[in-house]
Amino acid sequence: MCSICQKVLTFVRVFENLPLFDRQWEGLINLIARIMRYCITLVLTLLGVGMAFSQNSRTEIDSNLRVANSISIETDAQKSRLRISKNCTNIEVHFKLDDYNLELDYMGNEASLQDFAHKVDSIGIGKIDSVVIVSQSSPEGAYKHNLFLSENRANTIRRYILDKHPDLKEHLRVYPDGESWDRLRDYVERDTLMTESVAKRVISIIDSDVNVATKKWRMAQLSIYRYLLNTYYPRIRNSSFCILYYSDDAIIEAETLLKFAENRPDPTEFVVPMAPEEKDEWNRKLDLKTNLVGWGFGVVNAAVDIDLAKHLSFTLPIYYSAWDYFKTTIKFRTLAIQPELRFWPSRENKGFFVGAHFGMAYYNLALDGDYRYQDHNRETPSLGGGVGIGYRLPISKSGHWRMEFSLGAGVYSRYYDIFHNTPVTKDGAMTESVKKTYWGVDQAAISFSYAFDLKKRGGKR
Repeated sequence: MCSICQKVLTFVRVFENLPLFDRQWEGLINLIARIMRYCITLVLTLLGVGMAFSQNSRTEIDSNLRVANSISIETDAQKSRLRISKNCTNIEVHFKLDDYNLELDYMGNEASLQDFAHKVDSIGIGKIDSVVIVSQSSPEGAYKHNLFLSENRANTIRRYILDKHPDLKEHLRVYPDGESWDRLRDYVERDTLMTESVAKRVISIIDSDVNVATKKWRMAQLSIYRYLLNTYYPRIRNSSFCILYYSDDAIIEAETLLKFAENRPDPTEFVVPMAPEEKDEWNRKLDLKTNLVGWGFGVVNAAVDIDLAKHLSFTLPIYYSAWDYFKTTIKFRTLAIQPELRFWPSRENKGFFVGAHFGMAYYNLALDGDYRYQDHNRETPSLGGGVGIGYRLPISKSGHWRMEFSLGAGVYSRYYDIFHNTPVTKDGAMTESVKKTYWGVDQAAISFSYAFDLKKRGGKR
């Protein structure tokens, strides 16, 4: 990325020294070139940071001590090691999305805790070696936040058990397990509604050796994602119980919490599964956005970007400024548009893009120098076009808020009048009219946008 930055900046320095610009434009061009160079540097730096984050960042998932596929427990009586699978427990307490508060009327939680209390009473405190609690969160959103949720869910259950069974205080062992990709994988493997090809695609993403953020992004692109989100993710937001106790013949047994009573509700009854969609659907989006670089020049701007098809979108930015800056001899008045057709390698129109654009701009420029420059007769805008590249990434959990970086270059015809820049009169005397051709950077944007889903309610998209 540094080599690319150097090449672009070298191009700008060459651009400053072109004989294309006469002496009247020298001060104006030097200032604009310096500002443009700073903008280009900023855009490329932020673009490089985004690429580095996508390619090289690693979450703490590999460095944190987590309960993996089993928990090793050493008993005091026989010093033997028992392995308890975290996926074998039959009693679970579930939590709502992004919540660690215990709600008894949610997904059969009250019945689960009653089963637990009955088991403790039937075994007796004296025979219990330990009670293992494993708390998990569904693999969506920020990893650190999900670890925070699993820790607090574990603490919520610990407080509940101590309140109901204070004698178990010395027997509790709590394990916050963070995001449970293994649990999701098990559900997908046992699913009977998904086609084999879809299930293999999901499992390949779960097993892929990439950072967690990339893995979640890939999952969210699948047409089956909403089915997984509504059917299996709620079951993963849980705390699972396991009781280790002494049997009557003094042999330590590991029982993965009682089989449920016959009348115990099945947690799956509280989740309404969506039928998986075999059709590979694509959601069109419309973005409303604004360019921070434009605002840095004091130019009001807004743009609309609409998906035309997979890999293809159209954007239309409008820039407007009609005021002086601090005094009448400093101004950057303009009305400009730059419609652009974009191609996205991603089928979801995300990430990198290349585009071809047309540009038109009326202008009236003065930088407190001797001259003011304005399009000829106020009716001859600069016309031209060019190409651009850019990158767009989501910056919110929902994916609706997004950030975009873009850079472009093009060729434009210019036919403008040169006036004396005087503060006394509204318009100084015109000195000459000039026709020239500009080629160089014509687009530098750091934009924030909000995406709307374009779909019909109650019908096919």
